[in-house]
Amino acid sequence: MDRDKYLRLDMTDLFERGDRNAVRHFYLSGRDFDTKVLRGVHSFSFNGFFISLCISGSCSARISGRNYRISAGSLIIFYPDQLIEIQSSSPDLAWKSIIVSLDVILEFPSPVDIDIMTTALRKPVTMLDDGRMARLLEYYEFIGKQYSREAGAYREEISKTLLYALLLEICDMLRSAGDDAADIAKPRQEKLTDDFFRLMAKHFRTEHNVDFYAAKLHRTPKYLSGAIKRISGRSVAEWISSTLVNEIKMQLKVTDKTVLEISEELNFSSPSVMVQFFRHHTGITPLQYRKA
Repeated sequence: MDRDKYLRLDMTDLFERGDRNAVRHFYLSGRDFDTKVLRGVHSFSFNGFFISLCISGSCSARISGRNYRISAGSLIIFYPDQLIEIQSSSPDLAWKSIIVSLDVILEFPSPVDIDIMTTALRKPVTMLDDGRMARLLEYYEFIGKQYSREAGAYREEISKTLLYALLLEICDMLRSAGDDAADIAKPRQEKLTDDFFRLMAKHFRTEHNVDFYAAKLHRTPKYLSGAIKRISGRSVAEWISSTLVNEIKMQLKVTDKTVLEISEELNFSSPSVMVQFFRHHTGITPLQYRKA
């Protein structure tokens, strides 16, 4: 991968440099932005969620090491800090994208927040039929009209409510299609789950043990892990591991850091421990992944 063609996007920068009417932690991309990201760079990552519809054209993409074909009619959901590599694209490639922070997603009641996060990790690209695509595009257009308003005491609240309605529609489509997200448990202990994900986003690079998060949340490790698994379908350890693997993949692809440097930054006890961890979850070594 050409590291000169890597773009690191930050939610704060988008808000500060974007439209003066932008809603905090919530950004609607324009054509110039999508052109820069989809055709101006080879790879990018972002510290928020991308929720996109491919409206024309096609591309081949590698998302956290897995290959996907994206074409008109695709629903794309990227998890924070995933590495996305656009390997090839047609000249008419165009997306409509909503970019939103983890905090906004976690504001919404379960199971929407869990469904969206789980879908982004397990199945980031889903092909929609024409009817479902048209329905989601109507939401995007309506959100865009509200978002572009220059005034209104409740403009931000209305925009986020419309976003919540869109996410409910997406979750309903995924569940009715029988995707993995349909297996998620009914909402319970929502605040505990949200608090855990906020903590993990802040500390996963240095804190890998369930005990740390359980202590912060004043729960026993067994209770916390069981509660998170009932709600999200994954244990605390599984969430931490998948997030760490994504971070290692990104650093291997977009930096020149050695395995030693990455292992130290991510608080592994030694490079060999990180290598074993990575191989256990991916089937290959970090250097093999870097060369792939």
